[in-house]
Amino acid sequence: MKFFSLFAVLFLCIAVGAQTTQPIQNLYAGGASYSVGASPAVAGTALYAHSINDGTGTYAFTVLDATPQTLKPFTINTNVGVGIAQKVMTLGKVPIFIPTSAGISWNGSNTGWQWNGGATALIPLSKKKNYYLMPTVRFLKSSVSGGTGYQPIVGLLFGWGT
Repeated sequence: MKFFSLFAVLFLCIAVGAQTTQPIQNLYAGGASYSVGASPAVAGTALYAHSINDGTGTYAFTVLDATPQTLKPFTINTNVGVGIAQKVMTLGKVPIFIPTSAGISWNGSNTGWQWNGGATALIPLSKKKNYYLMPTVRFLKSSVSGGTGYQPIVGLLFGWGT
C-alpha cells in the first residue's frame, strides 16, 4: 500500500508542474515495473510508439515486458505485443492514453499468446527537449505465465520523442 501511495503522490506532484510540448511522431520508452504476479515482483518494460493521427492522438505501438517467474532457477516470461494507444482525456496539460496490445509470450521452450491493456500518462519533463515521464497502470494476461492469470503491472517509464 505504501508503494501505491508514493506512486500517486509522485504522479500528482509531477502533473502539477507539467508543461506543454508539440505532438510527437515517434516515442521510445523504457523503465521498471512492479508486478504482483512476478517473482521477484520487479519487471522491465520497453515500448516504441508511432503517431497514426495527430488530430486524434492515436498511436500504433510495440511493447515488451520481461516479468520474472522464478528466482531459483531464474526464469523470465517475455511478452511482446503490438497494438493501438488512444488518447482519451487530458488532466491539466497531461494526456492520458489507453493502450491495448496482443502478441506472443514465451518462457524457455514454452510459447503462447499474451494480451495487455491499461492506462498511461505522458508527462513532459522539459519544454525544449522531448523527454517524458510515463506512469503506467496495466494488466497482462499470458498463456505461459504459469497459471498466474491476469497480472496487474504498475510502472514508471522514461521516454523520449521526436
